[in-house]
Amino acid sequence: MTLLGTYRQQCSQLIFRYFTSSSTQTMAMAMATVHTRARKSPYIGNKDIHVRTCFSSAIRLPWNVKWPDYKPTEYTAPSVLKNPSWADDPDVTKIKHFNELDDKIDRTSYMGKYEIEKETNRPKNPQGRTGLSGRGLLGRWGPNHAADPVVTRWAKDQKEKILEIILINRKDSGDLALPGGMVDSGESTFEAVKREFIEEALNSDTDGAKQLDKLFQKVDSIYKGYIDDPRNTDNSWMESEALNMHDETGELTKDLKLQAGDDAGEVQWIQLDRDHNLHASHETIVQIVIKKHGAYEYWHKKSNPN
Repeated sequence: MTLLGTYRQQCSQLIFRYFTSSSTQTMAMAMATVHTRARKSPYIGNKDIHVRTCFSSAIRLPWNVKWPDYKPTEYTAPSVLKNPSWADDPDVTKIKHFNELDDKIDRTSYMGKYEIEKETNRPKNPQGRTGLSGRGLLGRWGPNHAADPVVTRWAKDQKEKILEIILINRKDSGDLALPGGMVDSGESTFEAVKREFIEEALNSDTDGAKQLDKLFQKVDSIYKGYIDDPRNTDNSWMESEALNMHDETGELTKDLKLQAGDDAGEVQWIQLDRDHNLHASHETIVQIVIKKHGAYEYWHKKSNPN
């Protein structure tokens, strides 16, 4: 297996390497490294929901660790309970096809088969407890699939091989993030990646969209797995596939006019020369693309590359 392949496997399925371990503590420590933002308090979008502080240690994260007194706060956002087209029915017992395709809704997980609570028919987050039950701000019970465009090129006039990447500032949190979004029912990841990039980074500009044809001819899947998202709950969680479109010479993107879409406060090219504390697991995805292209690995060096 290549170095990139090994790194991708470690990032997207880290916890599964510990399922056969005899040490529950070791398993919990591994889980904590990819299940941190999903336990932050207060819950994003509702400052009254303070639930994440119930974990005195990561040892209690895995479902197979007995915790008789575990009583997560139940919360599903009012916008989700209105049952919009992108959300499931509030009555989870109506869903009969978890872990498989449910008409046009993909209820499979990139992490493998997930557990279903027999008493409630609720899916169980494969990364363990979060301190919050229900769906929070997420529409689907179980996995909610996103698609993330990773558009890169080489930064100019640098001593090191430094990549540039297109990032947005999210309006909901202010975090820097990849300009991605949710995969619609019946939509492929590629279709979602291109649509979301046009919406969030080009503000749905048709002329700008035409410039993407050559850039999107060569697409590499660099990540496919769980996303440590602050919206995650015990019963609903984010997963994503990230696709890299790399402009080796810079010619394909030199005339690209970036315009922030509805969900973005700002969009810009950012040099990957330091940790930008990106949204959810996006920093992990960025590090994968850096390794893929043999670029400057900022997390290993403390000195300024310029």
